[in-house]
Amino acid sequence: MTERRLLILYGSQTGYAKDTAYRIARQAWRRHFSVSVQSMDQVDKWSIFTATYPVIFVCSTTGQGEEPDNMKKLWRFILRKTIPHDALSGLQYAVFGLGDSSYQKFNFPAKRLFRRLQQLGGTPIVDRGDGDDQHYLGLDGALDPWLENLWTVLLDQYPLPKPIVPESVAPDPSCDIDYIDECIGASVDETELIPGTYLARLVKSDRMTAPDHFQDVHLFEFELDDSTQVPRWSPGDCAVLRPENLDSDVNDFLQQMRWAEHADRLLQIKPHDESIIPEWVPRRTTLRWLFTYYFDIMAVPRRSFFEMLYFFSSSENEKERLHEFTTSEGQDELQTYCMRPRRTIVEVLDDLPCSRVPLEYIFDVFPEIADRSFSISSASAVTPHRVDLTVAIVNYKTLMQKPRVGVCTKWLLNMELDRTVGLRFAKGTMKLPAGPTPIIMVGPGTGIAAFMSFIGDRVSRNISANYLFFGCRNEHGDFLHQEQLQKWISCNELQLFCAFSRDQENTVYVQQRIREQGDLLWSLISEQDAVVYVSGNANRMPDDVRQAFTDVVADHGVDDAAAYVQAMVKTGRYQEECWY
Repeated sequence: MTERRLLILYGSQTGYAKDTAYRIARQAWRRHFSVSVQSMDQVDKWSIFTATYPVIFVCSTTGQGEEPDNMKKLWRFILRKTIPHDALSGLQYAVFGLGDSSYQKFNFPAKRLFRRLQQLGGTPIVDRGDGDDQHYLGLDGALDPWLENLWTVLLDQYPLPKPIVPESVAPDPSCDIDYIDECIGASVDETELIPGTYLARLVKSDRMTAPDHFQDVHLFEFELDDSTQVPRWSPGDCAVLRPENLDSDVNDFLQQMRWAEHADRLLQIKPHDESIIPEWVPRRTTLRWLFTYYFDIMAVPRRSFFEMLYFFSSSENEKERLHEFTTSEGQDELQTYCMRPRRTIVEVLDDLPCSRVPLEYIFDVFPEIADRSFSISSASAVTPHRVDLTVAIVNYKTLMQKPRVGVCTKWLLNMELDRTVGLRFAKGTMKLPAGPTPIIMVGPGTGIAAFMSFIGDRVSRNISANYLFFGCRNEHGDFLHQEQLQKWISCNELQLFCAFSRDQENTVYVQQRIREQGDLLWSLISEQDAVVYVSGNANRMPDDVRQAFTDVVADHGVDDAAAYVQAMVKTGRYQEECWY
């Protein structure tokens, strides 16, 4: 009999691809497949080459079309030129990508992976799926029809041995979780640091914008522990932090879930598959620890949260509402209720008092707190033990009564000085030229963060061909890093062009300053091979800035200016790192 087995591999940066992988796994379980779910870097790479069962890949996109961190090792491996062109001739595979079509390199990791697997002889089960955040139903707009097609093809090849498990039946929990009798003298397991983590102490937390400015931008300075080997990060690299939920939020949540009286009792966690829970999470711990350091109770819940919560509601009215949120037809309603107002898990559970999660299902319902990455504003060549972060505090209003606040920025704002946290480093997407080549930087708002490390590093090497276009609303409101920039200017180490958009009757943006300096920029680009860097909000700014550079090129006699700029992109002389 043909083996009814599936391997689902995910590459996830913020948790969406992982969530999607487990959603596919639950659907596979209902169709009586034996399923294993792992991150792409967890899996034994050679098992893909010997697999006699279908492999489903789910991967997100990060940065400017980059692979997520837990996909990079596998991706580098299958790119090896020494791999025979028919090495995957026995592999049946499917690929679903998660991305945003407003980005130029929409779903590039999924597209490249699909193509590479095919080049090595693999046989696609169905066409590649391209989830798009811009779809009015979000990623589900593409995922639902893709899954319907996938199951049609797979069930034709692997006929059902018995009827599909009804949607009304809850899947088995992924862990056994039991309270430990404290009389036996058990203690909490020690928490392990994630590999590559350095201890850092918060030494400065200062608001950079004026007190009456609408946006709070903070400078956080961390001092690395001298007792550990200090890493040398490169200009443009990022610091990675894993935030924590505040004690007050955790206490309220535990009370809400009726777990408060057991919050500090010892638990023993026994996952059915060790890949479900990261190694750094202790197997003997408490509910308070889990909901402080691991579970994201302040996240906006995804569709899978409602799918699982449905099974645990004791109210028919709540069950009916939860079921609607899990159907394709109910996705617009889910967007209105949850996604658009950014309603959190805590608020949803407050809205549904008869829906409570059993202890053994917490790892199946609640999402993991995602790492946050921030461009480093300091240069290791100048301050090797200090890491500066320029952070816009997330605080905004929706239809909800309370303002929406970011989990990480709230955690940072409430952090006391001298608190020690774990910090990791990740490579940025923008790379400096090795020599004294001129660089042109365009960094409105917090887009300036990485450029502070660029300039600091180059000044330390006596390179002064640094040109920065900075934009903000008001010179006296949100002129970030003004003091340090002026020091570099006074030493002839920087030329700065500012656009203060609200300081005059007509708004002025960085793209206008670029056009005004067209002769200078063309000289730098055409005669000195200058490299252009663009960093900041991804809404309209990157396109507007690229158009401004295209106009500068066209104004200096180049017939196909757009092709000229595109050639700069391909050769690494025009680099963007933008975000929403």
